[in-house]
Amino acid sequence: MTEWIQVSGARTHNLRNITVRIPRGRIVAFTGVSGSGKTSLAIDTIHAEAQLRYLEGLSPFVRQYITPRDRPQVDRIDGLGATLAVDQRKLNRSSRSTVGTMTGIDAYLGLLYSRLATIDGETDVAASHFSKHSPEGGCPECHGAGGSLHADADLIVTNPDLPLLDGASPWFAKLRSTEQTALPFLAERQGVDLSLPWRELPETFRDSVLYGTGDEPIAISIKVPNKNSNAEWIYQNNKPMLGAIAEVERLFGAAGTENAKQRYVPFMRQAPCRSCDGSGFGTAARTVTLNGMSYRDLVSVPVGRLAPWSQELERHLTGVRREIGEVLLPELRQRADLLERLGLGHLELERPAPSMSGGELQRARTAAQLSTALSGIVFVLDELSSGLHPEDKQNLAPILHGLRDAGNTVLMVEHDPDVIALADWVIDLGPSAGRHGGQVMFAGTPADLRAHPQSPTGRYLTSDTPRVQRASGRPLERSGTLVLHDVNANNVRADRIEIPLGVLTCVTGVSGSGKSSLLHLALAPAVTEALAAEHHDSVREITGLEPIRWVEVVDQSPIGRTPRSNPATYTKAFDSIRQLFASTPQAAGTGLDATAFSFNAAGGRCEACTGYGKRLVDMHFLPDVWATCDVCQGRRFTDAVLGVTYLGMAIDEVLHLTVDEAAQRFEEPQSLAETLRALQKVGLGYLELGQSATDLSGGEAQRLKLANALRRTNRGRKPGLVLLDEPLTGLHPSDVQRMVATFDDLLQRGNTVVVAEHDLHLAACADWLIDMGPGAGDRGGLVMAAGAPQDVSTADSVTAGYLRKLLA
Repeated sequence: MTEWIQVSGARTHNLRNITVRIPRGRIVAFTGVSGSGKTSLAIDTIHAEAQLRYLEGLSPFVRQYITPRDRPQVDRIDGLGATLAVDQRKLNRSSRSTVGTMTGIDAYLGLLYSRLATIDGETDVAASHFSKHSPEGGCPECHGAGGSLHADADLIVTNPDLPLLDGASPWFAKLRSTEQTALPFLAERQGVDLSLPWRELPETFRDSVLYGTGDEPIAISIKVPNKNSNAEWIYQNNKPMLGAIAEVERLFGAAGTENAKQRYVPFMRQAPCRSCDGSGFGTAARTVTLNGMSYRDLVSVPVGRLAPWSQELERHLTGVRREIGEVLLPELRQRADLLERLGLGHLELERPAPSMSGGELQRARTAAQLSTALSGIVFVLDELSSGLHPEDKQNLAPILHGLRDAGNTVLMVEHDPDVIALADWVIDLGPSAGRHGGQVMFAGTPADLRAHPQSPTGRYLTSDTPRVQRASGRPLERSGTLVLHDVNANNVRADRIEIPLGVLTCVTGVSGSGKSSLLHLALAPAVTEALAAEHHDSVREITGLEPIRWVEVVDQSPIGRTPRSNPATYTKAFDSIRQLFASTPQAAGTGLDATAFSFNAAGGRCEACTGYGKRLVDMHFLPDVWATCDVCQGRRFTDAVLGVTYLGMAIDEVLHLTVDEAAQRFEEPQSLAETLRALQKVGLGYLELGQSATDLSGGEAQRLKLANALRRTNRGRKPGLVLLDEPLTGLHPSDVQRMVATFDDLLQRGNTVVVAEHDLHLAACADWLIDMGPGAGDRGGLVMAAGAPQDVSTADSVTAGYLRKLLA
């Protein structure tokens, strides 16, 4: 095969008809500022084309059951072989997806247990008996769920020192059930004063409210106003009350969708199944043992313990059992070792995807792809360094070199200068982002890139100085101290954690040390519930909360799961834009209101394509084709709506504006201008207002949320707490400074910013550090040091060693 992959005329997304050669059998890094076109070239063009070519080799019968990627816009790609890719934009967060299922380790373990173990002297056990989601392997009582949700009295009445209808109960604070209307009639019947605190009310009344009145009917008669007239109608009922607990469970069970069920989840707790002790596994997985451990036990321990267990098991195997073990155990160890080297040895095999950070999830999926022993494959890795502490990055070099030396090609979309330096070849895209990117600025070795005068990436490859700077001599201006007492969340155990208010705090530590757990399982929920006068189990007590009025969690979860969601709709900027169009004389003359200018609502959108601007054409066994709608010509709206203009633009033309372009045109209303400025501040000026949310990276989605938080603080809100998990993910070093400036903007308005981050350039310029460790998983979760960066650098921790070098 040719020594090069030749891409000619690539125009996918913002790529500007580029032609580039990529060496085969090498480690190739795709670099450039955020939004420059790296992912568009590596994944949406090269990998997408390889995937479609593979599908074209299958029979038409098989192809009709596969949904392939869209055909990339490219003239020709030569020298392209089979590819395996991990795209960070398409992370599976299903609760059924676990570390074991993503890496395939669960399949090998199921085979191992079913082939080697016995159950009461019988050998009739299949691999499916070790999967909780199969009919054979799941607990027959809870069907693999591990338990069920039940209403809890403590969640229905959360503050018994207040009156029931005045703060004691979030359930009775809002009308969710017609049975709630019987409460005053029940109180009158039993002679109870509802203005008294809940705990002072008679026990018989409290039992009736929570558990019902049994066979005793409660007569009610209520006048209800008619919304469409001045008349009233009378609602009457005379039947026993079910009670709040039974009513919550009834409404939860009757809810037709998952979203509807979420309305009642805050009033319910998970009760573990008594048959399987909450594991969800059937008898075989709980009782069959190998080397002293059941399948249930093994998937509950950290992955790092899997290799020693398998080695001990192998030493005791003989005969046919040894031959079977020699086939399965090396595969288990190889996958476990790769997870360990990727900084995931602290995770359990049954750890569900939703509970993992974006970086952990990305690397777990990467481990599954890298476990193959194939040669001649093109591996496409999207931000492999995401979520990795500098200590964990040391393991990437042997992994990447091993893939290359086995005859594979490794294509990395990467921002981290330390990882880019491991590449044999670099393709730098730019010069800027969005429409101003999509060009090949450089192609060559990392050494040559360092000497390139116009490449911002090359500049960071050569510099050992800190990449982030804040105002020199900036004083540590606390507005108080938030203190978490007796923290117990996942692996985090701490008697006391102090967070100074009004400054930037960075939580550091190796991967798995407890940073995300501290943010998402302790700090965020505990503060949120404390502000609502409620209590969270992970923190015994919170003090110093008085200056905080709200909390905002900014993570990397998608902002929308459909192409209809975009930056304009997510930030509510489109609401203001539609109002501007509806206020024009043209709209008033034709009777068009703001709803008519929404592509998500009937009345103004093109119904032929339901506002998409494209129509999906089913090609049966060929890839489906998105064709431009022949009714609206891709403009998404009816002619009447498109005939209305504002500032000389139709509504569809506004959606094609970038944030920067829109900010130049829309100075009013103030709320719209503030939203656009906030998007610019977080470095998203290159995004089109109507760009599909499904095309955004996790880092871009997180910055959209940060812009929302920034916009809300502009409106005179009282000080709040902003929490960010790995905010620098997906950011080129040149973009990091802008993100830090956004943090300072929030601080200047009196807010407190807490980030969990591995980038020690950010940690070095923070006002306060909380260093977690000493290791990962059950070897972590402790506060190793807390204080100013210079003070933490003297501590005895892994992070401190790297911090000392940087501060020096």
